[in-house]
Amino acid sequence: MMKNWVNQSRLVMFVLFLLVYSSCASDVPSILAPDRILHSGVIVTVDEDFTVAEAVAIKNGLIVAVGSDGEILSLAGANTEKIDLEGKTVLPGFNDSHLHLAWPVGEVPDPAIQRLGKVQSIAEIVELVRQKVADTPAGELVWMPGGPSRVEQIKERRWPTRQDLDRVSPHHPVILIFAADHVYVTNSRGLAVAKIDRNTPQPYRRDLFGEFQIDPRTGEPTGVLTGRAAARILRVALNVWSTQELETNMGRAIETDVIPYGITSLSDPQNGGSPAQPIQHAYQRLLNRKDGLPARINLMIRLPVRSLSTQDSLDLIDSLLYAPPLKNDFLRVGTFKIALDKGRPGQEPYIVPAEKGKRVLIEGHKKGWQLYVHITTPQTFDYACQALEEAYRLYPREDARHIFTHINQPTRENLQTMKRLGIIADLQVNSIYHLADDVEKTRTLNPQRPDLGPKPVATYRDMGIPVILSSDQAPIGPLFTVWEAVNRVRKSGKVFQPEERLTLQEAIRAITITSAWTFFEDDVKGSIEEGKYADLVVLGRNILTIDPLEIKDIPVLMTMTNGKFVYVNPNQDPNQKVEYLRYPARTSYLN
Repeated sequence: MMKNWVNQSRLVMFVLFLLVYSSCASDVPSILAPDRILHSGVIVTVDEDFTVAEAVAIKNGLIVAVGSDGEILSLAGANTEKIDLEGKTVLPGFNDSHLHLAWPVGEVPDPAIQRLGKVQSIAEIVELVRQKVADTPAGELVWMPGGPSRVEQIKERRWPTRQDLDRVSPHHPVILIFAADHVYVTNSRGLAVAKIDRNTPQPYRRDLFGEFQIDPRTGEPTGVLTGRAAARILRVALNVWSTQELETNMGRAIETDVIPYGITSLSDPQNGGSPAQPIQHAYQRLLNRKDGLPARINLMIRLPVRSLSTQDSLDLIDSLLYAPPLKNDFLRVGTFKIALDKGRPGQEPYIVPAEKGKRVLIEGHKKGWQLYVHITTPQTFDYACQALEEAYRLYPREDARHIFTHINQPTRENLQTMKRLGIIADLQVNSIYHLADDVEKTRTLNPQRPDLGPKPVATYRDMGIPVILSSDQAPIGPLFTVWEAVNRVRKSGKVFQPEERLTLQEAIRAITITSAWTFFEDDVKGSIEEGKYADLVVLGRNILTIDPLEIKDIPVLMTMTNGKFVYVNPNQDPNQKVEYLRYPARTSYLN
């Protein structure tokens, strides 16, 4: 924090000197002049008054002045690069507060994986595995995520088993993923490497989220694993994500799937399937590359309470060797991601036992961490609120800025607790797009606890609870998020709960300054103001005047991080088609 204060103090003195000097002389010395000036644009600063300026001056990666063309151009020196925006709109770089970069976003585009999501029989699955095995050196893992989300899609009405896969993969361990990461299937070689057999203790018998399905005839595992704890054993044993692989995939994902959408900062909550240490190492290696990172990363440390015992979870908190936050200009670590439940297709959701969940939340709060809590059920919403009430009573903290995410079913008591404790709501409105047109009729409503649907953003706003918006897994694209937040339209064009709309200003703030504030970084980013990082996005059309229904069609023309253009769209046509992707198959979201 002291470093930021010193930087800003120096910048203030620098700007004052430039203004005084420019009023007294016709030329600004090159050593003091801005490196770059963007002028003749619509600069939406997202400051406290939502001021719109014409130009911005940048030096050493920082914003040194914002104002009219005349004011800012007068600061130019002989070597200042002047960029004529020709009326284009500029916003602060977008800050995506929940983006799983390691997986699925970082997964390599693969036609076989795309086909896996569309299979309709066990035979088709086996044939795809055969083809993948043929292209993979003997002994190496064959890894195929993105299979069908529902078993009903498969003619046999069952998942494949190790016997199905063994016929085409005798020399390769295999992992297939189905049901949106709920079901893992491996072959006999995979089970052997992971040492999973009839004697392996079932995770669910220890109140963990996981089961090895057993063949009742033989008593042996079928190769079908459900739940995080079971899958974790398989993933770790087979080294699904090595540091090198993660570095390569995540670096590519930032280049191809992050900065082209104007994202200059993101918060990665890892993934339940991603070992934490390799991800941290991969980010550090990316940071140490010659050109560094083109986006700033807030890396959350995931506490896998669904797959670790209570004591192991507490030991993990105690084993960290630094006090939060640990950060530099491009990487921050100061937040715990804690998932208290998990939905299961066709089954009741798994819920972390309340006593365990409460203990972990209280201990994380006690140790000074910011908590980012995944909540999708009424039970976990209630006990998370109770846990934080107790945490603040036992260990008072000022301005902890804990966050609840997903949270569709708040009661009045939940809202009051969040307001009282300063808990932030992080919601993903993009899911509205694929809602069925008759969802209002099919949704079961509890009058004692109404399901407000995805996502009741205005309910939180009206209560005075800060709201931020994020992508989660798909589609990536903050402009798509703004489009849904202000319109709440389904694929058909039918509106869902219009009373939950945000205003355009609120939606823009939710992906810029409010998101930066959430993670204690609003002093250095989130708005276009003197002293902050020069993280900007140049749009092809004016988001302030365009028809709200066309916001998702605005192309990102350029993305700037730290005063450098890290992305320039090769197509500068303001009316070009914008593609939004779903993962991991990387097919278009708008289909």
